[in-house]
Amino acid sequence: MRFRYEASDKRLNEVYKQLVASLSAEERSILAEAQLGWIKVRDNTCEFEVYKNRGGTGYGGFLNECLDRMTKARTAELEQYLKER
Repeated sequence: MRFRYEASDKRLNEVYKQLVASLSAEERSILAEAQLGWIKVRDNTCEFEVYKNRGGTGYGGFLNECLDRMTKARTAELEQYLKER
């Protein structure tokens, strides 16, 4: 499970870098702020989603599953922005 999330995160970073390269300085600044906000939302959402499993043996797997799912969705959003450039 962890490896899937790591692969998703790597892909997200690749797409983010491609998108940033196509933006103006002002757009890059706005996107960077949006991305930091998204990271906070992703992390807090996943912590909430798996909270009931804290202390259990499946906690890490459930957390990584959520992180993977949300990261793939964000990557798709960034890919769409890239297509629209």
